[in-house]
Amino acid sequence: METINRYAQNIPKTTNADKPIGTSKLGTPVYSDIIFQAGSYEGPTQGQTISFPQIQLQAVLMTVDQAKVIIKTEIAGRNGTVKEYIGLSDYQITINGIITGDNGVRPTQEISNLKKMLDAPVVIQVASSFLQEMGIDNIVVDSYNLPEMEGGRAYQTFTMNCLSDTPQELRIADV
Repeated sequence: METINRYAQNIPKTTNADKPIGTSKLGTPVYSDIIFQAGSYEGPTQGQTISFPQIQLQAVLMTVDQAKVIIKTEIAGRNGTVKEYIGLSDYQITINGIITGDNGVRPTQEISNLKKMLDAPVVIQVASSFLQEMGIDNIVVDSYNLPEMEGGRAYQTFTMNCLSDTPQELRIADV
């Protein structure tokens, strides 16, 4: 007896598959990369400027979480709560990736550049088709993880936990 899938008619039948934008050093197709724009900030010593270069990463997977801000008020004699929708919280972005070196060589300069960017106490501009679909152009690094991998000297994995940031323009009414 043949099973008929009544939902199959709703599945789009297209032959236009997504095309990769390039190939990573690992030889895998890249469909979405991320570019962290170059930046700088004032260091701990007066007059010291710390800079980091533009960083493009192709071997990344990103997750975007969005929470709503809702005030819940309990009322005596009533089950449940009254909910007041306030707005949306910042996006929480997790970026998992890998930096690979050439021919088994540890990518020390790329890791150093990434570390400088991760430590920067500033907003970082990003360019990523995935993040731009969500309306995210700026992030702040909340925390990160750079684990040492057994037998993995020629690459460095990382996890970045970030928050979206929207620039605010302040206007001074009276001077």
